[in-house]
Amino acid sequence: MKQLYIILLACLLVGCQEEQLMDNSLITVSIQGNQLEGMTRNNEGKNIFTAGDNASLFSQGGINANNIALTYQDGEWHPETPLYWDKSGNEASVVVYYPAFASTQQELYDKEGNLKDILYAAQETPYGKPVELQFEHLFAKITFETDESIHTQMQNIRFTPSVRLASIEPHTRTFTFAETPAPTVSFEKRTDRIYTLFIPPADNVSVDIRLVTSEGELQLTTPTQSFISGHQYTYRLISKEKETGIYTAEEFIAFSHLINGMEYEGYTLDDFGHEVDGVMTYFLCADIAFTEEQSEQVQPIGYDRTITGDREDCPFINCFDGQGHTLSYLQILTPEGTIYQGLFGYIGPQGIVKNLTLENCSYTNPMISDKSYYEGIIVGKNEGIVTGCHVKSCSIKDWTLGYAGGLVSENHGIIANCSSYNVNFEGTLYSAGGLCNYNYSQILNSYVYACHFNKASQTGGIFHRSGNDENCLLNCYAGDLMYVGNTEFGYFSHRVATTKTIFQYCYYPVTCTSDPVYKNFTNIKDKSTIYTYDTDFTVTDTGETLLDALNAWVDKQQGEYNGLPLLHWEAGDEGVPAKLAGL
Repeated sequence: MKQLYIILLACLLVGCQEEQLMDNSLITVSIQGNQLEGMTRNNEGKNIFTAGDNASLFSQGGINANNIALTYQDGEWHPETPLYWDKSGNEASVVVYYPAFASTQQELYDKEGNLKDILYAAQETPYGKPVELQFEHLFAKITFETDESIHTQMQNIRFTPSVRLASIEPHTRTFTFAETPAPTVSFEKRTDRIYTLFIPPADNVSVDIRLVTSEGELQLTTPTQSFISGHQYTYRLISKEKETGIYTAEEFIAFSHLINGMEYEGYTLDDFGHEVDGVMTYFLCADIAFTEEQSEQVQPIGYDRTITGDREDCPFINCFDGQGHTLSYLQILTPEGTIYQGLFGYIGPQGIVKNLTLENCSYTNPMISDKSYYEGIIVGKNEGIVTGCHVKSCSIKDWTLGYAGGLVSENHGIIANCSSYNVNFEGTLYSAGGLCNYNYSQILNSYVYACHFNKASQTGGIFHRSGNDENCLLNCYAGDLMYVGNTEFGYFSHRVATTKTIFQYCYYPVTCTSDPVYKNFTNIKDKSTIYTYDTDFTVTDTGETLLDALNAWVDKQQGEYNGLPLLHWEAGDEGVPAKLAGL
């Protein structure tokens, strides 16, 4: 009898469930819509979906759905299983995406790196009413048009947006972005000269563009701007009459040979510059990214004596104007036996290098002898002027007890309006300095930030050590420096050699509990304008911001120092308290 009771109960339960499923009070969800609005398109205003197209449904409120597959058929969207309104009486917040999202992960980019053109329809639907969908483009569309001159020369074109979409929260259409740029999208030359890609709606977005031509590669970047969902943006790439200067890696290689008196077929120095106010000036006219093979062909621009003494000095005594452009991915290699190593091996007393940035570049000691080298990313030895120059995200590696400086190794001239940011010093360096190694002269209106020093025996945040003659550090700051395994470290300098060294209006973090000069800090007679700043970048002694303090000194000098123009400062980014204007 007990067994019979249990069986009957089970049957009754099943019967109740079947009765509930057949409850006629439930309202079937009806979904319609086949129109697209916004962003010009060939099929705008027409039926854009065909039978068998699939979409994904997400809904909250009166309809509960999480990535329900919909199929378009006979003018309506049909769910894979019947879908009903619940009994809450609430309206439904419906979002539909086309093409359909995969059940496991969102595939936002195709195999070529293109962000897919995803359509969506968002609808607040009253309880029990049909869902009427009106589709829009989820992303922004960018169209690049090249003029005939560019089209004739180009072989292909590549685009790299600065933002990469990681995921979409489907109910709210909230975007999550990755920390890395988007994939590079490459196009072969098109006869219509039109190239299109999609960008997620976001602020402060730019697109890196690389044009590959028969003469080399050109690199440029669109202005930073905000992109809005469903909007279209058009850029026209127009060539202008080529000005005298360096535009490609091939031309830079040619210049580096010719300036040292070496031959290079097809070019002369007149191709790259002309006289400005009586000074022969060479111009960098585009950002250039180097390959490893191209790096091997670049010669150091100017050179000092060799270890064996079998070559005469050949200093760079002209002006090189980078015009705010950037050299990137250059692997700095120098000839065997050259003591001073850098992109510019040796700048003579009349030489000027200005307005140049090196980013993601590297120097590695070739270990070709047991001698130590003086190595800087931009300059090995400077007797002239280096102004408005910057190194960013670069590295110096040396296993032969070398003397490294982020920007310049040995300074006998002027370093002004310069910076070292995120430079890594690695290996068994004897000494390292964030901006320069040996300072025998003047460093002014410059900064070092977020540099990493690994295992150098003696380290200075801005410079390693000063010389015996008069030298100075004026209106500079350092911050966020990391030193691992360094035997001796000073936030400004490892040591000052004599009482002839002057530090004025220099700033370092209050969190540094030791003297900013590791050795001979007492040699600096006047320490009254050496200040600390706290974590909100306020100068602790004066209460003014670090930014205001730096600009006050520039204003006091009336914008120049001994005839050399001084840059003002502006608020930094990436955690940097202040950066030089225009950087």
